[in-house]
Amino acid sequence: MYKICQALLILEITAHGSKCSLIKLHLMNWAIKAQNRVETMRVAANLGQITLPVWGFDPALSIALNLAYSDSLVEPTKTGFKTTSKGKELVKKIMSDGTVMVEEKAALISIGKKITEDMVKTVSKEWV
Repeated sequence: MYKICQALLILEITAHGSKCSLIKLHLMNWAIKAQNRVETMRVAANLGQITLPVWGFDPALSIALNLAYSDSLVEPTKTGFKTTSKGKELVKKIMSDGTVMVEEKAALISIGKKITEDMVKTVSKEWV
C-alpha cells in the first residue's frame, strides 16, 4: 500500500494531467529515496536538464502499479499510467493528512512538475 501511495503522489504532484511515463515514475521513485537525489532533481528542474547517467528501477514500484491498476486507482496509457478518479480521492486523503508520507510529499512538492517527459526521454536516450 505504501508503494502504491508513493506512485499516486508522484503522478499527482510531479506529472502533468496526473499521467506520466513509466520511466518518469521510476525516476521520481528513485529520487525520493534519498535527500541528495531530491536535491539533484530540484537542480535539474531549475536547469531544465537532467544530468544523471542512470537511475535505479524498483521492481516493487512495478508490482505496486499492477496492484493499483487492479484496484482501479490508475489506468495504463501508451507510455505509462494516469490516476483515476478513485486514485485522486486517495491522494486527496493522503495530502490532507499531515501525519502520513510527510517526507515524500515535501520532496515531490519541492521538485514539482518541472521535470518534463522530454527531459526524461532525452536523458534516457543517452543510456544506449
